[in-house]
Amino acid sequence: MSNPVPEARSATRLQVALAAAGLVAVAALLALGVYTWQSLGEVEMDATGYIALVLGVLGTVALGGGLMALLFYSHRHGYDDAAGGKPEKRL
Repeated sequence: MSNPVPEARSATRLQVALAAAGLVAVAALLALGVYTWQSLGEVEMDATGYIALVLGVLGTVALGGGLMALLFYSHRHGYDDAAGGKPEKRL
C-alpha cells in the first residue's frame, strides 16, 4: 500500500509556495504603487476627482462581489456541473 502522507505534504508545499508567490506579487505591486504615488509630487485633486475615485472603487467592489455571488449561485444550483464532465441533473 502506498502512504498518502507524501501527497499531502506536496500539496501543502505547493500551497505554501503559491501563497508566498502571491505575497511577493502583492508586495511588489504595493511598492510600485507607493513609488508611483511619491513620484507624482504635489498634485491636487478637486472634489470631482475624489467623487470619481470613490465611484470607481465602489463600482469595482460591486462588480467583483456580484460576479462572486453569481459564481456561488451557479455552483450551488448545479449549473456548472455539465462543464466539469458530470451528468446533468434531471428535475
